[in-house]
Amino acid sequence: MAEKCIRCGGPAEYPVRALEVRTLHVRSIGGERRVQALGDEKENAVCEACAKAQLDLSLDPVKAAKPQLMTFGAVIAAGIIIEAVTFLFLKGHQIGILLGLAALACGGLGIYDTLHKAKEKAASLRKLPEQDALAEAAWDVYTAEAPKKENENDLTYIPVNEKTLTRKNGDLMILYHLLPEIAVEAWNRLHKEEKDE
Repeated sequence: MAEKCIRCGGPAEYPVRALEVRTLHVRSIGGERRVQALGDEKENAVCEACAKAQLDLSLDPVKAAKPQLMTFGAVIAAGIIIEAVTFLFLKGHQIGILLGLAALACGGLGIYDTLHKAKEKAASLRKLPEQDALAEAAWDVYTAEAPKKENENDLTYIPVNEKTLTRKNGDLMILYHLLPEIAVEAWNRLHKEEKDE
């Protein structure tokens, strides 16, 4: 395969096809709403070494979740500091106590949720044959390296593969956080080649 790896630039073995989703967050007096549109189909590739490294990382839930765990740990530390300052200098002011407790709760729930998801992912990868697990890891490499923003738009991606083609538009909507009409359009785009045949 002549493609270069999206991460290291070396010769790549795992082709990746993705449908781009552009999301714009519009703020108005009534609140925030999302505006979505489908972008182009992207083709790229990932080398075996990068896919294996990603798979090894994903199979160790604590290492895989380390950046998020550190963030939530910082939130917990901030909660402890707020509580200490409130009791030592603000004579137990209620707002300070509530703010500190909120930070502690958010940090604790964040750590629990992050670890839970990382463990679920590791368990699902262990159940797959090695080549399928490496293909999943290649997708993770692609989503980590692909652009996340273009101007004001957030960019996310839907994999174009056999597994995705078996999904209904409602599944696409839930899995990829799509608006209902964009989920229908995505399903139609993903199945365009089948309809043309």
